[in-house]
Amino acid sequence: MRTATIIIDEPIIEVIAEMKLVHNGVLAMAEWVKKYRPDCVPEGGIYRVEDLLPHSRWEEWPDGRKIATDAGEENEFRSPSDNEILCELAGRKCYDSFAEKGAKRTNAEYLASMWTGRGVPHRSTGYHAKMSFFFAHVSRRVSHELIRNYVGSDRDEEGSPSQESTRFTEHPGVYICHPRDLKPRMDGLGVHAPWGIERFRREAQDNYDRYLSYIREAVAVFLYDHKVEPKGMDRKRIYEAASGRLLQSCATSFIWTTNPMALMKFFGERCDEAADLEMQRFANLLKRVCLNRWPNLFPGVKA
Repeated sequence: MRTATIIIDEPIIEVIAEMKLVHNGVLAMAEWVKKYRPDCVPEGGIYRVEDLLPHSRWEEWPDGRKIATDAGEENEFRSPSDNEILCELAGRKCYDSFAEKGAKRTNAEYLASMWTGRGVPHRSTGYHAKMSFFFAHVSRRVSHELIRNYVGSDRDEEGSPSQESTRFTEHPGVYICHPRDLKPRMDGLGVHAPWGIERFRREAQDNYDRYLSYIREAVAVFLYDHKVEPKGMDRKRIYEAASGRLLQSCATSFIWTTNPMALMKFFGERCDEAADLEMQRFANLLKRVCLNRWPNLFPGVKA
């Protein structure tokens, strides 16, 4: 039998896609603005996407381009991402508050005023931004909680997952050790090494052995009965039956596409100390990734 792999580190989270502005399309919208909202056209005209955004701060690039930037303590000249600009464009189009007609706020200030400012928040603009992640080294128990709470056609804040199948592929024998089992044991004699890891390792190996044993025996029976190896649907039936024997701590991987509004809700609920410890670890890492890449999309969210 093969040896099971035990994961004790943080999950893997990688950004694999995000919204990208089509500049020709934005400029075509600008032509409409010129014709029907001439009071929104800046004195210098509209020749670039940034000409629609009345930011008070610009970064001059070596090739002469001007890029809208936000001042910050850590990065004085950070250029907003297309995701962040798209949400601002959506808000400014609602009110036709482009260029000089709009308040001269940075992208971060504008988004914060729409989503967390006084009065009625205008959060519908936040759904235009999209971001896709690759998640790995999380348990199927945690992925089930994500899907159970954050997916559904009748929800206004949801994610779209594409998760690793247990019918088409044999599980690689990777198991996620719960953070509680990683804590050192303390008693009157002092601090001892975590007691839960070795127990979990034994249980995971026993589980994986049983899983592989079921597959091996099922294949042998099929071969005896049919004189050929199981393929296609016959193979799927064996794997789907075997997958029910895996512990909920077995690892999974998937691609998840979501939006800033859903993520802010998720951070508020799952970064909380009352959340499941493995889910907390996952949510806090995801929050760090998001705040690093799209800080303007998460006003009020603390690092």
